[in-house]
Amino acid sequence: MTTRRRFHICMSIEGFLSNNRYPEDFGVFQRDNGTEMSPDEALTYLVTEKAKGNTVIPCSAECGNPCKQAGCKGFDFTGGGCPGYEITDEAEA
Repeated sequence: MTTRRRFHICMSIEGFLSNNRYPEDFGVFQRDNGTEMSPDEALTYLVTEKAKGNTVIPCSAECGNPCKQAGCKGFDFTGGGCPGYEITDEAEA
C-alpha cells in the first residue's frame, strides 16, 4: 500500500484583488450552498477576510479550519494554506 500526501490549493487575497478587474472578474465566488455570489458580495468577503489578517483562502469546500479530512491540522489562513493530509491507494479506489 502506497501512502501519499494530498494538498488543496489556495488563493492569495491580495493577488486576486490586484490582478482582477471589478466587477467583471468577481463572478467566480460561491456561497457555502453552491450559489454564486454577486461581485459586491465577493468584494465584501475578500476585504473582510483581509481585515481579519488572512492572506489566503481555500479554493476547495473540503478545506477549512477545522478540516473535514482525517489527519489534517486545518487550513492556515495567514499564509500557509492547506498543510495536506495522508491518503492511501485504498482511499483513492
